[in-house]
Amino acid sequence: MKIVVKIGGKNIDFKNEDYFRVLAQLVKEGIRLALVHGGGPQITKFLEKEGRESQFVEGLRVTPPQDMEITEMVLSGLLNKMLVGIFHRQGIPACGISGRDGFLLEGEKYYPASEDRKVDLGRVGEVKKVNPRLVHVLWEGGFLPVISPIAADREGESLNVNADWAAARLAVALQADKLFLFSDVPGVLRDVEDRDSLIEVLSWAEIEILKEEGKIRGGMIPKIEMAEEALRGGVKEVFIGEGKEMENLPLFLAGGKMRGTKVVL
Repeated sequence: MKIVVKIGGKNIDFKNEDYFRVLAQLVKEGIRLALVHGGGPQITKFLEKEGRESQFVEGLRVTPPQDMEITEMVLSGLLNKMLVGIFHRQGIPACGISGRDGFLLEGEKYYPASEDRKVDLGRVGEVKKVNPRLVHVLWEGGFLPVISPIAADREGESLNVNADWAAARLAVALQADKLFLFSDVPGVLRDVEDRDSLIEVLSWAEIEILKEEGKIRGGMIPKIEMAEEALRGGVKEVFIGEGKEMENLPLFLAGGKMRGTKVVL
């Protein structure tokens, strides 16, 4: 079985390694797992130290050139290598890479749609091509790929890519069986103010209605868009849930239940 797991920056707690212990166990059981991680809160913290304010458009971090260096340092340097260290302590030979390595993620600058002009988000990119060979090489060598969402443009320069986008398009390129998008929310909520209004199974027709009602917004927008793209691209199952639910992954993969939203076409 091949699975892609994306964890958001808010799910990365280096004082609690239980979640990663579960992922390590899946790897030991023979599942081919690729881990994509975010790092939003950590980037914000480092930018604040430099006196820089973080701004977001459609759930995407505005990344001017002067912030790109810090963004890449936090994602590909600090967080990526700390995650590798966690898996090493679990007995898993992890290999930390970014989307720039091996032409894994090739991208272009992303411009959100606007009524009258293109909105320039700086060094924010969209993944246009995935070259999964490096991931296959790592799997064949017995390694767990730990991937930071930094892509390269045609000139080889860095682009900050939304981790949900990176994970979904990687899952399609790998023809993964399942894609898991974990963050700090329990899934798609019918009422964003009520965490108990979780929608366990969400069809695309319902998504369009929720969009029109303004109930899908912010960071949930790229998750929903990528869920549909992954399913249409051949991924068999997409699940959106809260990071703490990772501890139930073995049960879910064995046919049990896990709190969150399963997206279907």
